[in-house]
Amino acid sequence: MFFWIHDGRILPNAPTTYADRVHKIHPGGKSAPISGEGEESTNVSTGSFLHRSPGDVYQESAGQTERAVYFLHEIMSTPAITQKSTETIANCLDFMLEKGIRHLPITNEMGTLVGFVSDRDILEKSKSYERDWPVSDIMIKRVLVGSPGSEIRGVTQVLLEERIGCIPVVNDDNQPIGMITRSDLLRLLLKYPNLNIIA
Repeated sequence: MFFWIHDGRILPNAPTTYADRVHKIHPGGKSAPISGEGEESTNVSTGSFLHRSPGDVYQESAGQTERAVYFLHEIMSTPAITQKSTETIANCLDFMLEKGIRHLPITNEMGTLVGFVSDRDILEKSKSYERDWPVSDIMIKRVLVGSPGSEIRGVTQVLLEERIGCIPVVNDDNQPIGMITRSDLLRLLLKYPNLNIIA
């Protein structure tokens, strides 16, 4: 499940996804629009890998322990590294450099997610804002988040549709407990090349 949090409060409308815009990646690496799910194509295999279908190559390279579905809590980065909204812009940037991270959830005093900043946000906006101002002045207050039980197929679609690079994962109290990024999904695809990631 995915939902928007704006300044610490859940917004009523979930993100809109458009299934017809995304091609389904079938087991075996064959791709087809979702509307043509029932159709199958036949591929003739030859000796050279250049003339073989991606499905045949992926099938040989995939491990026997591959699973069809993964959930956010299984692949998210934990614990979530956060900063308080009262921290200064300069301190947040130094903190991100120290931790080697590019995305930073911002919380209030009770640990509830109230915003989000990226290193790009800080670098761009620090030209117009004083570095000793609180990060709450430049943070994004409308944040798309996911629950731990969300399937990665949904994550992939939301990242594509919303054109974002990561999603904070929150618990029932809207407190960040992890992060999922495009890099996490790419690492999973490298491990399991014919993983079905699009619903």
